[in-house]
Amino acid sequence: MARYSVAAAAAKATVAATDKAMWNLKAGATKSLAVYEVGLFLESGTAAAIGFALLRMLAVGTGAITSDAPTAEDPALGAASAVLEKSWATTDPTVTGNALRRGTTPATIGTGFIWVFPAPGLIVPAAGGLVIAHTAAATTANLRCYVAFDEN
Repeated sequence: MARYSVAAAAAKATVAATDKAMWNLKAGATKSLAVYEVGLFLESGTAAAIGFALLRMLAVGTGAITSDAPTAEDPALGAASAVLEKSWATTDPTVTGNALRRGTTPATIGTGFIWVFPAPGLIVPAAGGLVIAHTAAATTANLRCYVAFDEN
């Protein structure tokens, strides 16, 4: 197993849409992921609480996609096949099923939470994804996230 971490390179602004995909940890075509930690934090700009949900991806986003590459926690490892997608030009990823986790932060800059998944971790199948969604349409904020995972 190879252990990787990826943090959003810049704060991401929320938009006026309920259950809006903010990030998608997308597994490579041939390797599954075992996610063991997801962190979300409020960086700036809100007067109201922020809600989040963690959901399984049903369909990938389309159009020009921007993403951040994970970093190997062991420098001897090669590059990960997974990416943390952060924008989609045409269509956001869609999700399926109930949320795996939900949480709300108060409207205090610097607040957030960390979801931890004990061994064997939260499994994301090859070519699958794990979507971090913003759940409140009326809230404006800048958010940051990170994900730590093993690639199998």
